[in-house]
Amino acid sequence: MPFSFAMPLLTYPDPTPTGGFARALDLAATLGGRLTALVEETDIPDINNVLAELLIDVPAMAAAAEARSRANGAELVATLSHQAERLALPLEVERVRSRPELAPDAIAHAARTHDFALLLSPDANDEHAAMVEAVLFGSGGPVIVFSGTDGPAHLETVAVAWDGSRSAARALRDAMPVLALAGRTVILTERDDKPIDPASVDKVRRLLESHSIGSFHVEVAPGPESVGESLQHAALAQDAGLLVMGAYGHTRLREFVLGGATRAVLASPKLAVLMSH
Repeated sequence: MPFSFAMPLLTYPDPTPTGGFARALDLAATLGGRLTALVEETDIPDINNVLAELLIDVPAMAAAAEARSRANGAELVATLSHQAERLALPLEVERVRSRPELAPDAIAHAARTHDFALLLSPDANDEHAAMVEAVLFGSGGPVIVFSGTDGPAHLETVAVAWDGSRSAARALRDAMPVLALAGRTVILTERDDKPIDPASVDKVRRLLESHSIGSFHVEVAPGPESVGESLQHAALAQDAGLLVMGAYGHTRLREFVLGGATRAVLASPKLAVLMSH
């Protein structure tokens, strides 16, 4: 079954970093399907302020901002098109016109009609981080976050982080079509994070077996690092190219309050991470 992938791209004030393009498209091509680039087009509303227009040329500044957005978008699409053509991955471009402060929500809304959203690491960019969080919590579907450096992204081994929570269960079910294509699947549990009933892990394995997916279980030893970091390191120790995990968080006055593991992974993904909320 071909998948529909959405890749959100911000263009203003700074464009989405392109460091993870190749790995994101490689994984999309491996899974099979089509890619839609959701390209933000900045729309600066008219400001009717006579005093401001006497001091600065507001319309000219707005026009310059919109032109910068279009230029950044064209460059991003050109880079993405080159990568997609290399992999024979069908690519469509959908332009999402929005005021800058509303762009994250507009892009999250546009991503709702796709199977997966492909997101690149925020790289300490506040606007991009806001968009990543908006898509993760507002698109209603799974996202795959890619490292902007050299983190692996493949299906030879896929790790599933399990803690028995609703979010972990949602991520597991959302990832089932991906796990069916994996070479092997490892279930990771963090020993000291929260009590996990061993029977719960057995039930996960039986669920996977019902879908003809074999698996084995690895208990992650506690360490000085955060849970998000330890799970990623445990996945890498198993040669995983993808980590599946639930995302924790909620909004407060339009500001996302993230769970500790979710925050650690979004801040510094060390491999491709499939997350669901």
